Amino acid sequence: MFQSFKQFVPSLVCLSCDGCCRFKETESIWQPKMSAEEINQAERNGLARQILTKAVSVKGGPLQTTKCGDGHCCTFFNHDDNTCRIYEHRPFECQLYPFLLTKRDSQIYLAVHLLCPFVQEHYDTPVYAQYVQYLKEFFQQTQTQLFLQRNLVLAGDYSVFQNEIEYISEIRLTVG
Repeated sequence: MFQSFKQFVPSLVCLSCDGCCRFKETESIWQPKMSAEEINQAERNGLARQILTKAVSVKGGPLQTTKCGDGHCCTFFNHDDNTCRIYEHRPFECQLYPFLLTKRDSQIYLAVHLLCPFVQEHYDTPVYAQYVQYLKEFFQQTQTQLFLQRNLVLAGDYSVFQNEIEYISEIRLTVG
């Protein structure tokens, strides 16, 4: 969706972590969602419709999981080599993580998942502060605002994980 979106966690670090893409249950709030717009974009970029249809049962819904060890993994996660089968076309939520779009009191907020090892390692550093500023500016851009308005499903309700997330700023949708 956003060709030049900067990811906080470097790809090699992201793909070597054993946290993301794995879930205790078949259905989890942590499963990324893929909006209808993202699915259509992935198809235009060459990802086969049949792959997407199996992975997302409802457009705008969470990616499906498959049995993986004692838990479940994202359907696109390759457990053998710890990679993502659609990394170049992964959903915006995956690109944004460990930062999250979350709902609270009918507002959308930018938050960070504090359990991410990379966040823990870099939390009080200039790199973290600079990235947070980058995100604040990114979410004020007209293109981003319009995308969010069209894809509100990407904001999840993480309220049961209050001890794991930190709210950074409210995202005010001012375009439209």
